[in-house]
Amino acid sequence: MWAMIGGVDAEWGRWRQDNFGDPYMVWHDGPDFTVMVDSARADPETVFRMLRAGLADGDPLAASSFAELAQAGLAPPEAEELLRSVAAEANGELLIRVAQALYALTGDASWAESVVTVLRHDGSEFVRLDAAMALAHFPASAALVAAVAHGVRDPAYLVRYHSANTLLRYAGRRGDVSSDAALFRRVSGDDPGGWESAAADLTRR
Repeated sequence: MWAMIGGVDAEWGRWRQDNFGDPYMVWHDGPDFTVMVDSARADPETVFRMLRAGLADGDPLAASSFAELAQAGLAPPEAEELLRSVAAEANGELLIRVAQALYALTGDASWAESVVTVLRHDGSEFVRLDAAMALAHFPASAALVAAVAHGVRDPAYLVRYHSANTLLRYAGRRGDVSSDAALFRRVSGDDPGGWESAAADLTRR
């Protein structure tokens, strides 16, 4: 179970469980940050120390926690410098979460470029689909549309699916790609020509 979260730092592991609950349930259902945010109000120094340990342990949840603290107006002044130092070495899911946290902290949408790198190059289709989903929360730009359209051409169906949904979000659509039967057939099919056609269609939207 600890393999899901790193688990090198025992103190971080205990604190993580106290604040977020069972690691499997966090992985399965997604984290609830309520306890952590309340802890930050009561004892910000301990929270920052533990999140720093979590980042050193390579745990993406620690990075996501900084995004939540930023939204609550509780992020410590040192958070940006710490996250930038982690971003310089991070990859995969950790890099996605660090980029999201830095966007929350700074409002600098160029951190989306780090997520694009993951979408284009990560070897795991599950990490790539995570990147495609994360990009939906950054403001659309011509560069991001082109990058996510590349995801619609990905060999992995779920990466194509979530990339298509992100492009729909950029176009202001609320439904997902499965609500458009013709588009969905192209995205879900095995024909790269269909993927190309779907990417072009979604880019025009």
